[in-house]
Order: sequence, then C-alpha cells, then structure tokens
Amino acid sequence: MADRRRGISAHEAQSAAFPLIFDIRALAASTPAIPSARPVSADELTSSPDRFIDSTETPLLIVCDIGFRSAIVTDLLRSAGYNEAVSLEGGMEGWTAIGLPLDSPEGLTQQQYRRYDRQLKLPDFGVGAQQALGNARVAVVGAGGLGAPVLAYLAAAGVGSLTIIDSDDVEVSNLHRQPIYRTQDVGTGKARTAADFVSALNPDVTVGARSLRLDDSNAIDALADHDIIVTCTDSFETAHAINAAAVDLGIPLVFGSVYRTEGQLAVFDSRSGPCYACVFPTDADGSALSCSIVGVLGPVTGVVGSMQAGEVVKLLTEIGESSSGRLGLYDARTQTMESVSVRKNPACRVCGDASC
Repeated sequence: MADRRRGISAHEAQSAAFPLIFDIRALAASTPAIPSARPVSADELTSSPDRFIDSTETPLLIVCDIGFRSAIVTDLLRSAGYNEAVSLEGGMEGWTAIGLPLDSPEGLTQQQYRRYDRQLKLPDFGVGAQQALGNARVAVVGAGGLGAPVLAYLAAAGVGSLTIIDSDDVEVSNLHRQPIYRTQDVGTGKARTAADFVSALNPDVTVGARSLRLDDSNAIDALADHDIIVTCTDSFETAHAINAAAVDLGIPLVFGSVYRTEGQLAVFDSRSGPCYACVFPTDADGSALSCSIVGVLGPVTGVVGSMQAGEVVKLLTEIGESSSGRLGLYDARTQTMESVSVRKNPACRVCGDASC
C-alpha cells in the first residue's frame, strides 16, 4: 500500500480492489455494506486475526461507521504483523455520501437504505420497522396546520400509502403555518396540492387525494381499509364523525388540536381504551372558535402535528410507548408538556354500553 498509510479514502479504496474487506459495524449484517465486505466484530478480528486472514501480507480494508474504530483496529492488526491493513477514512458515512456502490440485505433497495439511513440506525428500529412503515396505509383527515407536518413527516419516514382528505382550498392566510404550500398554490384544492407535495418529497409513497368533507354518511366508506386514521380537523362535528367510523372499523385514531398557543394530542383506540367521544362527548359544547377568529401561533401546529406523526410511526413499528390512555397538553408560552390520564367511559354513546 502506498507509503504504508494507515488510512485510505473511499475513492482510493474502491480503486484498490481489496481481496479482504472487514466491516466491524454493529449492524453490518443487516444494513447496506461495501460489496464483498465481511461482517465481523472488532474483538473477534483483533483477538484471532488468523481465523479470518490467511497471510500477514494480504491487503485488507477495515470499515466502521465514521472511520474512528476502524483506525484503532488497523493499528492493532499492524502491531500483530498485518502490515497491509488500512482503515477506510470517513467510514461508511463517507462511502455512502459520495454514492459509491453498496450491497443491500433483502427487503429494501439501496436507495431506500440511503433515504432512511438515520432512522434505520436507531437501535430499536431496523429493517423490519421500515418495512412495516412501507406496508402501512394511513388516512390523514385535514391538510391544514396539523395535517401539513403530519403529511411531511409520514411521507419522509416512508409510510407506504397516504390518503389525504380535505375539501378546502389553499388560502393565503394558511401559509404562515402550512409550509407544504407555496404562494402560487393559493386557490388550489388542498388535498390535490398536498398529494403533489408528498409525491415530490418521496416517490416511494402511494398517495390518494379526496376533496371531501366527512360526516356520518360517508366517513366509514372513506376511512375503511386503513391501518391508522389521523384527525387534523378543526371541526367538532367532523371529528365525531371520524371517531364513530374509527370505532366501527376498529382502527386507532391519532388526534391533535390547537388553540392559540396551546395544543392537545392523544391516541384513541376503543379496542383497548377510550375513544374520542369518551373524552369529548357528543353533547359537550363544540362551539370553540376557530383559528380564523382567535388566531394561532404557526409553530404550535408544527409541534403538535410532528408529535401526531411520531405517534403514527410508533404505532406502526411498535417502538416506544403509545399515548393511548393519555391526553397530552402542550403550552408554547411556557414551553411545557403535561399528560393527564383518560379512561374509557362505560356510558359513552359511541363505544360504551350505551352504544349497544
């Protein structure tokens, strides 16, 4: 190796055509790797190198995530007489950053591994979770202040199918809190325009757009065949129609709402906990003023919508703990988040004994 250097760049490594490449990353066996690289732990390689290397004169490349651990392993191997060992400078991050070839395990394409790289590296995520997202069908009702971040983050995360339901057109007053729309979109239908945004952001996502206002007569038909429903509507009546459909269909409902500088978040699943109507009864006062009258701080919709998207991802991938049975209360003025327990109401007209 030229000048017996300890490190080598990604381009140099590709040109050198090493007969032996060892990938010492913890997830090497289940993530994209340099073609012909062999996954092995650093401890195994340094404690018994003769198990893996026939000759001390064999050129070999050591690969880790960013090039730090591979440099240490290279030094240890050289001290043991393997003087042709070199470390890949920048590691796999450097290799993938310049678009060099990768071999991918079954399940995801190379492009998908690159796109979802950062979440695939989470210790409780992995390929299985990504595939669960890719196989999921999610309905998002309302493509406004909450729906915009929900759609952006679910599409970016790789949810396979998104159905966008909204009967409104884009208005100029929407733009301060709905960043998926541009000035030139004013006057266009939200559902179709949001669908175009999703398709441009992630071509992997199948997206449907329905310019429809949901009510008791059409909600079940519109929401059937989905795994999760996300309600981002500011209409009390529409929210109850969505909830009734979710209960009938046995589908979890991820709820969010905002009021001025405050927000609420919950997961309602009547199969194991309360439904929306248990917490917000149908006979309650539903006359809360809309943001067009009382105003809303744009970033609040971003915070709550992002949390809704997070709940969807957790439900689909079974990572973390669902917010079912709790109502989250966010206050932007004090930058605080509280959580209160909510329980199933046996007298609920939608999911309780009174509904039978």
